[in-house]
Amino acid sequence: METANMLEPTPLDERKQQILKAVVSDYTVTGVPVGSQVLAAKYFIALSSATIRNELADLVGTGYLQQPHTSAGRIPTDRGYRYFVDFLMEAESASPGVRRTVRQEFEAAPRSLDGILEKAAMVLAQVTENVSLVTAPEITEQRIKHIDLVSLEPQSVLIILVLEGNLLKQQVVHLDRATSQDDLSRMAAMLNHKVKGQTADELAARLAQLGPDRGEQRRIIERVIESIATHQAQRQTVVLHDGVRNLLRHPEFVEVSRLEELLELLEQGAQLASILQQVAFEKDVEVIIGRENTNSGLRECSLVLTTYKMADRVRGTIGVIGPTRMHYGQVVARVRLVSQATSEVLAHFGN
Repeated sequence: METANMLEPTPLDERKQQILKAVVSDYTVTGVPVGSQVLAAKYFIALSSATIRNELADLVGTGYLQQPHTSAGRIPTDRGYRYFVDFLMEAESASPGVRRTVRQEFEAAPRSLDGILEKAAMVLAQVTENVSLVTAPEITEQRIKHIDLVSLEPQSVLIILVLEGNLLKQQVVHLDRATSQDDLSRMAAMLNHKVKGQTADELAARLAQLGPDRGEQRRIIERVIESIATHQAQRQTVVLHDGVRNLLRHPEFVEVSRLEELLELLEQGAQLASILQQVAFEKDVEVIIGRENTNSGLRECSLVLTTYKMADRVRGTIGVIGPTRMHYGQVVARVRLVSQATSEVLAHFGN
């Protein structure tokens, strides 16, 4: 996603920066357009209302603020929020209470990959009061932990494949000749010696090296590769989300058509997954604001996104969708906290 030209910053002097910061901070808390009298009384006692009005007018002229038709106050534009996030936002840490909540929730998380990710979505929605998003992990680069081969019929074998994170896949393969369980156990031991710790791509390279006399091994390895590819194709459109009811707390979503458009997007896993896959993650936490979003259903929203890891490698995306009027510093800190907690649990789970 590329930042629209209209959101690119133009230089602001120190006073304009502080006034913009005050408007964003006040409007985030109150949801009420901010006027010169409020700014003079709460933030700039040494400045006259007339001076502040002139500065506000300049900020409107440069596109950082706008004035609703029914109000004398100003509110931030997407460009104003972008400047605030990039240059004025103060780094925050999650409070001890939030940290305790996250820790306790993850301690009670089910010991399954899906259970952990569902818990992450639930916790993130709870602590940010926005809609959480968690993508399923990429597994094409996930390494093989173990292979078991179980005889079902004389020429039918059940392949039990265990990947990092204890992801379990099972598939039946038919061999050209009858094979005993003892032979299958020996073959499994040999395969585990050769393929343990390898990815699907590395396994495919090894497959090319097998001679024509290794037909059974070849067929089993082919099925293992197919199983990983099929599983990834099924999961790459999965985006877990939680906290839809949180949208109703925000006045920005009182308008039914706006709410319906966002809800429709949340239900379309493939489209939402595609949007998240476009995020470059040039920073550890990416903030995408309003019209920076290419999807029309997100033009009135902001996304705060980061990644989670599994086995020390990036596996998926985690973050929130909320209104552009968002406490960005707080949300960034809490998204980062839940991401770290998710990665820590998955690291222990995968061992």
